Amino acid sequence: MATDLWKGHINGILYGIQFEQVLDDSVVAWVASGVIEGRYPGDRAATLDALDQALRSEVPLNDAIETRHSEESIRAFLQGLSTALRSR
Repeated sequence: MATDLWKGHINGILYGIQFEQVLDDSVVAWVASGVIEGRYPGDRAATLDALDQALRSEVPLNDAIETRHSEESIRAFLQGLSTALRSR
């Protein structure tokens, strides 16, 4: 997946969580369910591909959709989402 594609996919996820106070397991579960139920663009495989590329990337993930969360917090959330999607 090209950078602009995975980045757009990740931005869509971040847009959905931008007002969450804490990126805890309940938010991970909510977003994972949304991916599985089709509330996010792409299927589970496309989301996992985007997550893998984002987590390997060194570019800031919080640059287009600014959230209250730190880069480290976002990366931890995305790692949790990846784990949740792989386990379902």
